Amino acid sequence: MINNEWMIIEDDETKLLGALDLNSTQSDENLIKEFTFIHAERCQRIGTRHFWRAVRFGSFIDTDGMSHIVYHSNGRVLVDCITPLVANLFYVLIALCFVVLVTSCVACILNVLVPPSGFFHWLRRNAVLEMCNMLLALIACVTSLVAECQVSGIRPLSTVSIGPGLFLIALSGLSAFFAAIVSLRRSNRLAHERRIQNQRILCARSLRSWRDIGRRAEDTRPIIDFERYLDSATTTTATPLDIIRASPLDGSTVDQQR
Repeated sequence: MINNEWMIIEDDETKLLGALDLNSTQSDENLIKEFTFIHAERCQRIGTRHFWRAVRFGSFIDTDGMSHIVYHSNGRVLVDCITPLVANLFYVLIALCFVVLVTSCVACILNVLVPPSGFFHWLRRNAVLEMCNMLLALIACVTSLVAECQVSGIRPLSTVSIGPGLFLIALSGLSAFFAAIVSLRRSNRLAHERRIQNQRILCARSLRSWRDIGRRAEDTRPIIDFERYLDSATTTTATPLDIIRASPLDGSTVDQQR
């Protein structure tokens, strides 16, 4: 947020000389006087420091009828360097950097303290803050590239390149991506180990009675008989009426009853 080199602007001398040669109605001395009467500085770099203080914009028209945008802030004057749209994009960029800084600090605190349960435990387990940082860093990079295109549009005779500020925010997003991967892998590993441990506990409890029975020499039933016994215990018991219906009386039995 305090970097002053998000964009580096280099004037192409050959393009400037060609533009001055084509402009036959205005000499070099008149052009220099026209831009120095407002005490303008040379636009070499643009960063977030240009927008920490109050900003004021103005404009003027030169002798050829061309309109120029003037940037005023903290005693500095820049001509055809920063426009209101570029300023708004940098304000968004500053807000995104601030949110990334806050969420990174909160994620670091959660990883150090390791909350046992609750909402903060859910945030840490699912790497929500790391994913938010990655998304915000991506949006900040896109915003910086859009601002660079705007500056290139108002300075066609200059070369506008990416500065260290964009690389720093991209590096923060990349680090958040790797942190999210490590956190998710750790959560999956712990869940897998807990699942295996629970399976072992369940198997030990279910086979405890079978181990006790197997110690006796007179009982040689295999485990499949024990499972069938458990299955038969869960079925409903037959009533006397069901038994009579299942085994009908034959003819001899009927004659004896008569």
